[in-house]
Amino acid sequence: MSHLMGWLCHYTPVEILTALGYTPYRLLGREGNNPRATTYLLGNLCPYVQSCLEAAIRQELPPLDGVVIARSCNAMIHLANVWPHYGAGGKTIVLDVPRRLNEDAIFYFSQNLRQLAVEAALAGQQRLDEKRLWAAITWWEEQRTTWRRLLTRRAAGEEPPAGKEIIEGLSRWQTSPNLREADKLEEVITRPAHLLRGKAPSQPRLLLVGSILPWELITMVEECGGLSVFEDSCNGRRLLLNPTTTAVGEGDPYLYLARLYLESPPCPRMVSDREKRRRYWAAIVDQFPIQGIIYHVMKFCDAALYDFLDLKVFCEKRELPLLRLDGDFSGGNRGQWQTRLEAFLEMLEVR
Repeated sequence: MSHLMGWLCHYTPVEILTALGYTPYRLLGREGNNPRATTYLLGNLCPYVQSCLEAAIRQELPPLDGVVIARSCNAMIHLANVWPHYGAGGKTIVLDVPRRLNEDAIFYFSQNLRQLAVEAALAGQQRLDEKRLWAAITWWEEQRTTWRRLLTRRAAGEEPPAGKEIIEGLSRWQTSPNLREADKLEEVITRPAHLLRGKAPSQPRLLLVGSILPWELITMVEECGGLSVFEDSCNGRRLLLNPTTTAVGEGDPYLYLARLYLESPPCPRMVSDREKRRRYWAAIVDQFPIQGIIYHVMKFCDAALYDFLDLKVFCEKRELPLLRLDGDFSGGNRGQWQTRLEAFLEMLEVR
């Protein structure tokens, strides 16, 4: 039976968990309200974090050996405080993640990753062998390369797989009970590719942005006639990181991982990386002929609020239409979202 280790933030290095013998299992929350979680967490806290705790309290998660909680934002810090008491049992391992990118931050993060390998080790397990860690790094990079290749085809003028199918596939990829079943995993990744059918459709091409995008929002965008060709979120493209220039198998694997995660497309929490994030948006708009942008602001997420303001300035300079939709991750915003989406898409069609 697989040893499942839960994780939430995309700055969590799943390679270390795989090398230790775990199957990493992403906690993606649940639909609906979170009355039990708000008993232990403040009501004005990230709904995604609340929904993960709610799922644990309701025993909706599979048996976990523990959870790695990256202290990447204020809500995660609160979750790390209550999880040992009301979470799903097992270990609670806290990982500090720098908010800036420079050589000092990379070295600091590498030392935190080394400590993570010690704290997460299974009972009786010796120090993590670096060869096993490099093997896990190689295996994950092969998986991400396949995904990145598939998503790049959405820029090539062919009819791309729908955003709904991409997010569904990524969700299954992150929550597979046994990632080492390579045949099944290959099927998960390649299934959207089989849905490519030829010429590009005429729907408006959209960039969807947010901290973590609700599945029902992407579905609704495409039901209303839009085409999501890029999802800038931690359950979308940011999850797939970017390859580094450092060769796999050379040097310190923890330094390699620290560089891999911190140098990849930045999350809105990386407050000192604003210029890098603007260049990232510009590259997306140019490569994936984007006609409009939809920003999903998670309720009570400060990082999303200041990220939206930055994107608004960017869109004004590029004369790109921008729609902001607020949500609480409960799936209860459908009526308001649909009305505004239909008006936004109608406006794009007449431009």
